[in-house]
Amino acid sequence: MRRKVTSLVLALIFSLSLSGVSLAARCKGKITKIEGNVMTIQIKGKCRLKSGQNVTIKPKRRKIEGC
Repeated sequence: MRRKVTSLVLALIFSLSLSGVSLAARCKGKITKIEGNVMTIQIKGKCRLKSGQNVTIKPKRRKIEGC
């Protein structure tokens, strides 16, 4: 009985931690201008970003084919 309760609690903690990751904003846009350390992005569609807000950009990885 104790193992079942422990496994249930661990499963709940794991699922709740993953739900926080899924709430991250995903916005698509196009870079319009780069001046020094400042990059201007034109956002497509609806996105809840504000002017001056810090963002993290993940570049697409190119696949390398092996021999």
